[in-house]
Amino acid sequence: MDKHQILTDEELAMLQDLGDAEDMAAGQFLRGNLSLPLQSLLQRASPLTIEARITGHQLRFPLHCTLAAEGHTELRIAAPTITELGSPHLRAWRLDEKAVLHTSDAEYEVHSLSLGGLIVAGLPPTLAKGDRLHGTLGIEGLPPLALSGTLIRHVQSHHKHHDWALKFQLDKGDQEQLRDWLFQRHQDAFVQTYQGD
Repeated sequence: MDKHQILTDEELAMLQDLGDAEDMAAGQFLRGNLSLPLQSLLQRASPLTIEARITGHQLRFPLHCTLAAEGHTELRIAAPTITELGSPHLRAWRLDEKAVLHTSDAEYEVHSLSLGGLIVAGLPPTLAKGDRLHGTLGIEGLPPLALSGTLIRHVQSHHKHHDWALKFQLDKGDQEQLRDWLFQRHQDAFVQTYQGD
């Protein structure tokens, strides 16, 4: 082993296996032997992540230490946050997906979605930057997600709608569901675009 190497050969092999396992699914356990000092350090880290840069995207996979039934500590990997690279400002990966925002008074079309933001069309013209919206986000394949958000900017549209960028928050469970759903859509797009050749 290289004297400057921080991880053991087994730990490096475990991390390399992450990229090699085609059947690896979000939420699976990472297995490998970690030295006690490294294990202790990882258990105290917050946040603990694995970062991957692939075809102009940065994927940050959160890791969580859990105690297995046998008494061993295992690292559990979850779906990543996805950021687009290559522009002057980091920006969350957006999916052009149709969804619906249900508020107390109406339903509005959503046509761009990320983990913490969306573009919503057809809002009343009386709304202004900084106004709060509360409602439920309806996405095919997911249960309704209760959200609370703030209008952050008006978006130019070719339609006569009033399109707004909305920054929103979800509760932790709903956010995990949306993160998993977005990651699956990202993987579908990645496979089609980059591995279809």
